[in-house]
Amino acid sequence: MAVIGKIRKYSGLLIAIIGVGLAAFVLGDLFQYGGPQRGRGHVTEVGNIDGNPISYQEFDERYNQQLENWKQQTGIASPNRQQMFRVRQQVWDQLVQEILLEQELEKTGIDVSADELFDLVAGSDPHPFIIQSFTNPQTGEFNPAEVRNFIQNINHMDPSTRRQWIMIEQLIKNERKEEKYNNLIQNSIFVPEVFAKLDFANKNTSVDIRFLAKNYNTIPDEDIELSDRDLRRVYDENKKLFHQEHTIDLEYVVVNVEPTEKDREEIKDVVLELKEEIKEEENIERFINAVSDERFDSRYHSRGDLSPEIEDIMFDSPVGTVHGPYVEDNAFVVAMLNDVQFRPDSMSAQHILVTYRGSRADQQQQVARNYPQAQEKADSIFDVVRSEPGRFQQLAVEFSDDPSAAMNMGDLGWFKDGNMVPEFNEAVVSGNVGDIVKVETDFGFHIIQITGHSPASKKVQVAKIIRNIEPSTQTFRQVRADVSDFANQVRKERDFENPAKEKGYSVRQASHVGKMDNSIPGVREAREIIRWAYNEETKEGAISQVFNLQDKFVLAKISKIRQEGTPPLENIRTDIERIALKEKKFEKLSQDLSEAVSQHNSIERAAEQLNLEVHSAENLNFSTTNLPGFGREAAVIGKAVALKPNTISKPVKGNNAVFVIEIVNKTEAVTPDDLTAIQRQLRNNTRNRVVRQVVDALKKNADIEDNRTLFY
Repeated sequence: MAVIGKIRKYSGLLIAIIGVGLAAFVLGDLFQYGGPQRGRGHVTEVGNIDGNPISYQEFDERYNQQLENWKQQTGIASPNRQQMFRVRQQVWDQLVQEILLEQELEKTGIDVSADELFDLVAGSDPHPFIIQSFTNPQTGEFNPAEVRNFIQNINHMDPSTRRQWIMIEQLIKNERKEEKYNNLIQNSIFVPEVFAKLDFANKNTSVDIRFLAKNYNTIPDEDIELSDRDLRRVYDENKKLFHQEHTIDLEYVVVNVEPTEKDREEIKDVVLELKEEIKEEENIERFINAVSDERFDSRYHSRGDLSPEIEDIMFDSPVGTVHGPYVEDNAFVVAMLNDVQFRPDSMSAQHILVTYRGSRADQQQQVARNYPQAQEKADSIFDVVRSEPGRFQQLAVEFSDDPSAAMNMGDLGWFKDGNMVPEFNEAVVSGNVGDIVKVETDFGFHIIQITGHSPASKKVQVAKIIRNIEPSTQTFRQVRADVSDFANQVRKERDFENPAKEKGYSVRQASHVGKMDNSIPGVREAREIIRWAYNEETKEGAISQVFNLQDKFVLAKISKIRQEGTPPLENIRTDIERIALKEKKFEKLSQDLSEAVSQHNSIERAAEQLNLEVHSAENLNFSTTNLPGFGREAAVIGKAVALKPNTISKPVKGNNAVFVIEIVNKTEAVTPDDLTAIQRQLRNNTRNRVVRQVVDALKKNADIEDNRTLFY
């Protein structure tokens, strides 16, 4: 249900049918800083995707809509910063994929006609979402007549239902277009017979070998001389391997603000006082809401729901029993048995919602009617359904302000005790199966027909005084003062190490931090730090202000900035030297091995001369990656499989050594007469891989400008 907690499953279904091209979203995190920073060049676009500008307003509207969907799907009304950032990241990835795919669809002329869309909705083989939405939950039967009846009456339904239906049709249409596009790509894949033969031979040809190996580390690095010309040559030959994205390295100190022992004792003393007070209170809910860090929980719990600390006490003691304080989830807790009832674990019901301007439902829909008008309409509907219960689902489709009623005809199915808003939940629990009742919640007026109860069992309602164990204001101020002194010393000395040692702080490192990352080791919500690091005015070596991140303080320094592209030689000199040393060693070791093998024309005699061991390996093929005793040596194994029997190879460059290989035995693959199955498998593997890589390929070839760090 769109408007009462976890009832609504509708948005999750919509998200699920977006399609292959749009289903895989990369999730991240959000940290808000009071709106977009438009001062930097007056940038008003969050990004530009291959010539399609994305304005801040457009992006923010899309984000708000997606966030509401996420709340409805998860039942979490107040997402934290990390969850919000993930939704915002999801919106960006979704926009990129939508725009790039739509451009491709336009180029290919792929579309869905009105007749085809109607067939997907009301034809003989409708979309799975339509089948699921119009299947009777009691009988499990799909009724196509109800779909056609719904479409015929759509213009007489309320605007929110029509908008929802239009969105459903558009999503089904988009999915069908993407399916056609993917089919077009997949059907273009063809595997020639010669490829199938080669694949079969590679997988089924095997060799047994003997080999010599001389490790690179047998030559000390200091024995190799490298000239600038050597390094420049190796750099030019290998620089593509070092292409890098724009990333930043950080040094930083994290100082957590922890409660002192004095803080803990003071909190415990307060909880002990409240424990005595709750015993005298008459209105427990009001008392809990006034003194606890968490509001009164009206749910009733079965055995197994409560913590071991209190479960037996709450189930085996009289109402009014108080236990605690005890520590749970970093809080002092006092628990009181407030009520005992025999209740069903789950119920089923159908409902009609009549909402009004200013209700919680009005946050998601633009409602015109006021409270008295909603009350009058609800009373009218209530009178009709009490006299004609058989019309309940028809009236739900026609009059309910819950958008999902258009799909489920008001039927909520089975739900757990406590999953609905309290007034709704209690109305269903306290009524009998078949009753039709009216109840008011923060979302509006509900006309409810109770359709099912599971067997009742003993449940308890536990009132908890919860006081989080947190640092006091005095502790917080003291830590802040210490960190400020540390920051001043760092700025003075332009160094982290010595001031950190004096304070007993640990200096952390974060390498290759990306522009849209949201966390660094030890700091889950580091968006503010990363935005500072990527400010165009922040230079290498810059030291930040002290970041106050709720329960911790962070001071950071830019230790390295990598610009996108190939770094200059001096920036990767160590890596280039490593490659150049390996090449020089290969030349020297190859010469030694070649001379010994040529002189004796024997693996054994060459091994004796060089004081090496003769190794062996059996049943190697192109699928083998590890060479026994030497780890991953795919290139060496590939060379071995390609050799002819009874031949000794020239020196082969491996990852850790130089090898000389002798083929002892080679089992050639016998190609089957019928290669159809092999061709089919190769084609299917390629098709699946290509579909997964389509969007990545489109992104790689697109011009994407991402300005989000200026706004979020």
